[in-house]
Amino acid sequence: MRAPRKDLLRNRQKLLAAAQAAFIEHGPDINLEEVTRRAGMAASSLYRHFPTKDDLIEGVLDDMIRDVQHNADQATQIDDPHEAFRVVFTQTCAMQEDEVATFAKLASVSRRTNEHAHRLITNVVGPATNRLRAAGGLREDITVDDVAMFVRMADVTETVEQRRKALDVILAGISATSAR
Repeated sequence: MRAPRKDLLRNRQKLLAAAQAAFIEHGPDINLEEVTRRAGMAASSLYRHFPTKDDLIEGVLDDMIRDVQHNADQATQIDDPHEAFRVVFTQTCAMQEDEVATFAKLASVSRRTNEHAHRLITNVVGPATNRLRAAGGLREDITVDDVAMFVRMADVTETVEQRRKALDVILAGISATSAR
């Protein structure tokens, strides 16, 4: 199988960058012609790469979480499972405020985009969550899906200070020592 042409990859990235900027600025209800205008491309290029708006949104969600996924991958090198989990959990919630708000709005566009966003977050937090559980540091009733939900809960806070407090409370509440 041949690798995609470089110009196709470049066009896809231009469309994703334009879509992310448009979604951050105007929300998910933006007209897709605005995306193509910002990218300097024809609508046919957009639909070649993203046949539906949900396809475009999933592509933007994938791009938005790429750095967070990279940080989670790096955390696997941390020896202490508690510290690795804390790093993954807090860095998953460390997107810029406008990106966090946009991620949440894009996730809520449809059932499909919501499930995709949930899968992305679960893939980020899953390895560290399972590792912490194996080390006995996580309450037995807390699942990877729960941790993904907690990340999304912390993401909807309005300020950095509220997010920090939410993270501290959630981390304290899910530790094995907090189970009653």
